[in-house]
Amino acid sequence: MMEMDSDKSSFTLQSVMRLLCGGSFLIGRDLRIEWVGSVSRRWSGGKDAGALKGKHCYSVIMGRRRPCEMCPVLRSYGSGRTEQLEIKVGKGADAEYFVFTASPLEEEDGRGLVGVVEIIRDVTAFRRTEENLRQLAEFNYEIVENAPVAIFTINKKGEFSSVNPALATLSGFDSMAKAKDKLLGFNWIKNPYTKKCGMANHIREGLKGKSFQLWDFPFINYWGVPQYIYFKGVPIKDKDGRVDGLLCIIEDTTDRVRARIQLMQEAKMSMIGRLTTGIAHELNNPLATITANAELALESLENLEGGRFNKRDLDEFKESLKVIEEQAFRCTKTIKSLLDVTRKKELGKTSIDLNELFDELLDHINFQRLPVRFIEDVPSPLPAVKGDFDAMRQVFLNVIVNAVDAVEGQADAAIWIKARQMPGNTLEVVIEDNGPGIPESMRELIFEPFFTTKGIKKGTGLGLTLCYDFLQRMGGNIEVGQRLNGGSVFRISLPLYARQAVAEEVYRDPGFDR
Repeated sequence: MMEMDSDKSSFTLQSVMRLLCGGSFLIGRDLRIEWVGSVSRRWSGGKDAGALKGKHCYSVIMGRRRPCEMCPVLRSYGSGRTEQLEIKVGKGADAEYFVFTASPLEEEDGRGLVGVVEIIRDVTAFRRTEENLRQLAEFNYEIVENAPVAIFTINKKGEFSSVNPALATLSGFDSMAKAKDKLLGFNWIKNPYTKKCGMANHIREGLKGKSFQLWDFPFINYWGVPQYIYFKGVPIKDKDGRVDGLLCIIEDTTDRVRARIQLMQEAKMSMIGRLTTGIAHELNNPLATITANAELALESLENLEGGRFNKRDLDEFKESLKVIEEQAFRCTKTIKSLLDVTRKKELGKTSIDLNELFDELLDHINFQRLPVRFIEDVPSPLPAVKGDFDAMRQVFLNVIVNAVDAVEGQADAAIWIKARQMPGNTLEVVIEDNGPGIPESMRELIFEPFFTTKGIKKGTGLGLTLCYDFLQRMGGNIEVGQRLNGGSVFRISLPLYARQAVAEEVYRDPGFDR
């Protein structure tokens, strides 16, 4: 019965050994193979198990002339314990790694060893993965350590758990050691500066799992110095999706923000300078004319007092008063236009029928009396647009009148007006002329106050400024370009009236039952 149990145990042991991928051997004290449980071709050299018995293990397995240094079999015989040895075969990326495990087999009475079982396991995949992870960790470490932006982590309590050199610099520390000493474990949520500027709330939301991104955020650093930062927070989650902490990236944008503020201030001052120059020019000319004619009128009155007043003096007096009145009205018109530009009165947002508005404008301009060919390509009916009727009327009147002035004197003067519905619930109106056009260098200036290409008596240079302002406030836009055959193109985009826009969307919906 005991012999049957022994045979069964031996069979079981051999079956387990054969499942091992490398090989399993029973090796004697002289390092000769006494029994082979299983062996792969990698270690048998193409021979069968029987041919390996009686051979030295270091010769047939490792292809060596003498025992391996730190041989696990010899160490196991000496210690009576399981011993291991890892061996690297080959070099570079093609290197293979194997673990040799030698376990002693004791006699049944425990007085000695029957032998040592050596098992070979291929751990190449594990070691390569481990090496890849190590290289990746080193790579990530180098990125974080040498990053030009601050990268750090905060634990669930809101405390700094890691920092990088860029954060030390940003925080005003002259060394990483000082930064780590002061920052690691420091609770950022409880910091009064962080709470005062509102950043603490964003950090709390991030620790709840919500990413955030703050641009040019006004902040006060560790030393109480105000600055602007770009701050991004990304929750760090474990495999179960629970938030473990917060990965933070900070970039100091103080210099960039200050430079932008300075440029904006310079642009404002430049704009004020141009505006002041324009106002001075627009008011100085009529005021000079008023002054000159007032002097002439005064001379006429002096002649009246001296008894030398005649019909010629009367005519001159009337003419002077007429010029004074005209120039005074011109000043009034300039001031009114300026007030219209600066006064942000509320514009209506009603439904406007552009077909009706165009008919009224064209009747008002009366193209039949002008030496201008007018081509209209406006579908009827057009969808209603949203805006203020009076402001919309002034926009199109200004642009069309400008087109009429631009083609004055042209041999084949022509103006085109087109309209079409665009994607995104927008209507586009295009007004073209075949005049001299606007040089590219001037296109960015034509919407500025007092900029005009017309003569002094043709306008104040505020018409297109008003057009731009009105359209922006009504949700529209205006752009200027050049025609291929010469001339200007003004593109005016307008929002469709809400009800019309909704109806259009419903009609386009594939699920809408037509």
